[in-house]
Amino acid sequence: LKLSNSIAFASYRQGAPPQGSIPRFCRQVQAMAEEVESASVAGPEVLKALDEPLVIDARDPNEVEGAKGGPPLEGSVNIPFNIDGKRQTERPTTLDEYRAKLEAAGCLPEDKTKAIITHCGGGVRGGKACTVIAALGYTNVHNGGGPDNIRAARA
Repeated sequence: LKLSNSIAFASYRQGAPPQGSIPRFCRQVQAMAEEVESASVAGPEVLKALDEPLVIDARDPNEVEGAKGGPPLEGSVNIPFNIDGKRQTERPTTLDEYRAKLEAAGCLPEDKTKAIITHCGGGVRGGKACTVIAALGYTNVHNGGGPDNIRAARA
C-alpha cells in the first residue's frame, strides 16, 4: 500500500473520515486490492525450451515504436497492459481489465497448455500480463522480461 492510502485507511478505521468523499476512498481501496502482482522473469533456459510460444507484447504502442527493451519480436501480439497509456503507478490495471483486452484481441489459444511468453520493456508489466493469463487457467505462461532478453534466450 502507498503510505498516503495507508494513513487514510488507518484514519478511516479509527472513525475519522478520510479527506475527500467516502465513495472515492472506497474506490481507491478497491483498486489497490485488485492490483495485479508481477510474475518474475523466467530464466533463459526456460524461455529457450518453449515450443513455438505465443508472444504477447504488453508495451504501449509508443514503446513498441521506440523499441523500448528492443525491437518487436516477429509474430508477437501487442496488447498493452496500461490503460489509456497511463503508467501503473498512476492508474493500475486490474485483472478484469486486462482479461477484457485479451478477450477483445482474440489471441489466446484454446489449448491452455500452449506455451505463452509475455513481455514489456523490462519485465514488470509483462509479469503482470503473465499473472493475468495464468489466472485465466493457462499453465505454460512465462514472463520473458523484454524483447531483447527473449531474443537472446531463444537464440
